[in-house]
Amino acid sequence: MYLNSAEFKELKSITAYVCNITQEMAETSFQAFINKDVEKAQYIMERDRELDDYSIKSDELCGKIIALYWPRGSDMRYLITTIKTASDFERIGDHCKKIGKQIRKLQNTPQVFERKSLIELFENVKDTVVKSCVAFYNLDKEKAEEIINNDDKIDMLKSAAVKDILQFMSSSTENNVSYLKSGINLINIARRLERMADHATNISEAVYYTVTGVYKSRESIDEKRTDN
Repeated sequence: MYLNSAEFKELKSITAYVCNITQEMAETSFQAFINKDVEKAQYIMERDRELDDYSIKSDELCGKIIALYWPRGSDMRYLITTIKTASDFERIGDHCKKIGKQIRKLQNTPQVFERKSLIELFENVKDTVVKSCVAFYNLDKEKAEEIINNDDKIDMLKSAAVKDILQFMSSSTENNVSYLKSGINLINIARRLERMADHATNISEAVYYTVTGVYKSRESIDEKRTDN
């Protein structure tokens, strides 16, 4: 049985590592932002390449397991999900890396880091990414549903953050060009955070499918609860 094979044990080990790196990058990018820490921002960028490498290894190993053992049912769903979500983990890492670059650009205007709306968005997205990693590794359907249903909140927080940043940009009377550039960087961070949450939601939907055999988006989960 492939579940006891050396290949599957290696896959679980790689999966754990991918989840750990992704969580670390999300948490470190948040800490880099709230602490205006350029060194942490640089560290995120360095970790991204490692995440990419392990995502490729995961894809290759899934293909090998399928070829060797021809798994069925939930076992096959798990392997397909692992292949599918590799790109989501990779993209979360890419967004963390690019946020790190934005933080470096903002180091000369430290006051812009104080936007509470953006900090709230950042913290919620960080928590969403961390929870999606836990849900994926443990195949936790309930946690996956929680993340899927939180998607609207993230969208609202992002809209509020962008509105706040635009107000900040329009109200600045000194160093106008510098503030406008900083505002654009902050909006880019907000957009990347929203995309990170989208990828975390994709991962959670894949978890739900793996466990139940049924694809459920946020809307369909809500409909099911209403029917009950």
